[in-house]
Amino acid sequence: MLIDAGPRDQRPVQGLPNYGLIYRGEALPEDLTIAGAVRVTLHVQSSRPDTDFIAKLIDLHPDGRAMLLMDGVMRAMYRDGSGVPHNLVSGQVYRLTIELGHIHYTFPAGHRIEVDITSSNFPRRARNTNSGNPVLANDTDADIRVAANTVHHAETTPSFVELSVLSR
Repeated sequence: MLIDAGPRDQRPVQGLPNYGLIYRGEALPEDLTIAGAVRVTLHVQSSRPDTDFIAKLIDLHPDGRAMLLMDGVMRAMYRDGSGVPHNLVSGQVYRLTIELGHIHYTFPAGHRIEVDITSSNFPRRARNTNSGNPVLANDTDADIRVAANTVHHAETTPSFVELSVLSR
C-alpha cells in the first residue's frame, strides 16, 4: 500500500474512538521557525508486554486543519536501543524517547503547535499486536491484545517535546 507524500490533515484519524492524546499550544503571536532534530520524551506504562508509542508534530491552522509535519515511532520492547527486546512489566513506568527526525519549518502567526501521542499509525506504520512477540513474528489476529497505556506528566516523570527554535 502506498501513502502519498506530504502533509496530511489528521482530523479524520483524530476523530476515531480511542485515538490518543492531543496536546495543543496557544496560538502563536508571531511566526516561529524551528530547525533541527525533533524528539519527544515520554514516561509511560502499559498493561501489555509490548506496545507502540507514536508522536506526531502537527501544524494546527486557524481554520482547524491539523497538518502532519512529521512523526516517529518507538516499539516499547526495543526502547533501550540495543536491538534486544525487553518486555514491559505491567504497572512499571518507563522513559522512552521518540526521534521524529530533522526539520526546518516556520509556523505562521496564528497557528498552533500540536503534538499527538497514539499507539497506532496503521497503515503508515506496521501494526503492533501488543503480544510481546518479536517484530516480524508472523502474529495472527489471535495474537492481538488491547493495551491500556498511560503517559505520565509528573515532575519526577515528565513527558515533553524538544524543538530547536531559531531566533531572529
